[in-house]
Amino acid sequence: MAVAKCVREYLCSVVFHPLPMSGERERVLETLHAAAGEIQTCDSVEAACERTVTAAEQILEFELCSILLHDDGYLVPVALSSGAPPDGARRVPEDSGLAGKTFQTGESYAIDSVDPETDETDPAKESYRSGLSVPVGDVGVFQAVETVENAFDERDVELAELLVSHTARIIDRLRYERELKEKQAELERQNERLERFVGVISHDLRNPLMVAAGNLDLAREGNDDERLAVVNQAHDRMEQLIEQLLQLAREGRSVEDPGPVELGTLTEQCWELLPTGESRYALDDPPTVLADRDRVRQLLENLLSNAVEHGNDGGDLTVTVGGLSDGDGFYVADDGTGIDPDIHESAFEWGFSTDDGTGFGLAIVREIADAHGWTVRLMESETGGARFECTGVTLVAGEE
Repeated sequence: MAVAKCVREYLCSVVFHPLPMSGERERVLETLHAAAGEIQTCDSVEAACERTVTAAEQILEFELCSILLHDDGYLVPVALSSGAPPDGARRVPEDSGLAGKTFQTGESYAIDSVDPETDETDPAKESYRSGLSVPVGDVGVFQAVETVENAFDERDVELAELLVSHTARIIDRLRYERELKEKQAELERQNERLERFVGVISHDLRNPLMVAAGNLDLAREGNDDERLAVVNQAHDRMEQLIEQLLQLAREGRSVEDPGPVELGTLTEQCWELLPTGESRYALDDPPTVLADRDRVRQLLENLLSNAVEHGNDGGDLTVTVGGLSDGDGFYVADDGTGIDPDIHESAFEWGFSTDDGTGFGLAIVREIADAHGWTVRLMESETGGARFECTGVTLVAGEE
């Protein structure tokens, strides 16, 4: 009897009949542990599958075996045993044949007699007369075949499951690490684009604007031409756009060092600096939140300004800042004319505006909320005005 056959019998005994001899049991466990350890050290999915097939071939004596992984609706062979012919495995639809059944159900199967005429087994070669199919986690399937019937039993299924469980774990880990690296690389590319964008806005646009503004001031000295006044308004508009674009670039970055921010006090401070006219503000037990104070100040200023400017055409208005009843965040609501429900979601898009505004105010609000991990939404207030809610907010007890 071959050494591999002996090891296979030892492994069967480990699963189904505890070995009475501690030396033999230890040797079998070491063999299985060594194979699993080699699989866990692989640095690619393909290498892990190759080592798994090699272990199945050498330890379990599965001479004709393969691993198929799911890819875009198909199960695609990525590793074949050395004894398998090149055409001994082929890609199959994810819901076809025994491989598809195994992948779809997540269950293992041992087929005693393969029927080439049935779709359930669908062997790659007509000479295959029995088969074994085991799911590799939720990413693929391990299969072994033989040219004779009744080549596999439940013990073989158990052993194959033990082996490929390690493969499934390393594949999950490798794919997670790859996705993490891809996201990190994309984040770095986005940050590089952001830095270039900020540079263009703050220098390449502002510098010629300052030159134009300086010359405009000289031209307006002693000259009341209305066309120069229009140019001056255009310059002010451009400066406002630049400032808000820079705010969008800054506020979108994640918050790294949040602290307690008492929204009631901050609301009072924001209101004092805003041109609020006849409007008033009210506090409805606003909470203390864990956040970046400067960014939350910008968020509140934008929401308060939006209410005053658009809530009632600059007339009498009350804006209320308070905590949500479920303790999940806070709200800013007004008793003005409200916002058309059809544009509630569009209101947060860059450049969206229903009048001559920049269209960046609410976009900045969403960027600040996203940077904190919050969700901001727009709805109708109880009085028919606009109500903005920030949820997913971490609240803290006490004062600042």
